[in-house]
Amino acid sequence: MPGLFFGDWWGQLNLLQQSLWLLSVSSSLLLLILIVMSLLDPDTEAEANARLAKVFNARTILTFLTFFAWTGLGVSYYWAAPVAALGTGLIAGLLAAVFAKGITLMLLRLAPRGGAPRHPERLMATTGRVLAVVPSHRNGFGKVHLNVKGAPYELEAMTAGFELKPGASVRVVGVIEEGRVLVVEPLEDEGYPHEEHGLPR
Repeated sequence: MPGLFFGDWWGQLNLLQQSLWLLSVSSSLLLLILIVMSLLDPDTEAEANARLAKVFNARTILTFLTFFAWTGLGVSYYWAAPVAALGTGLIAGLLAAVFAKGITLMLLRLAPRGGAPRHPERLMATTGRVLAVVPSHRNGFGKVHLNVKGAPYELEAMTAGFELKPGASVRVVGVIEEGRVLVVEPLEDEGYPHEEHGLPR
């Protein structure tokens, strides 16, 4: 019986409506899977960071197709003209894709980056705050948060002075491991030792 009912319902749809139903359901499922995967594995968003310049990515395309199909499908039940359904769906899809792209870019810019920036030398003399304890006398690594050109970063750090507690203000005086590790000093400390690496102030 359910199969018979589905067959009758499906047979009453025109070709445009059948196509939009298939597109809307499949694109919605794929978009849902992509969102769930990104929530379960946040690193996928960080990996996508290097591809931000691309206008077309999986999420943008699926967002466009989902809103295009559902909007076009809804309009097709009120206006018989396919042009009206496709045109309205196209506008809705483009608006949704642009909005989704803007939200994604904004969130990624606000999210702290764990990797080194493209130009590690720009970290020199920048200031930030300690997130995790930085052991004294280069006896281990802590973590600091700082902003570079408006972009937040969380990086490992060491210090040649005394232990730095979370919340302490620090200044970057050295960059090693291609920018993955920083050498920092307390912001108020002018007597920081630099003799080992000859680091500039």
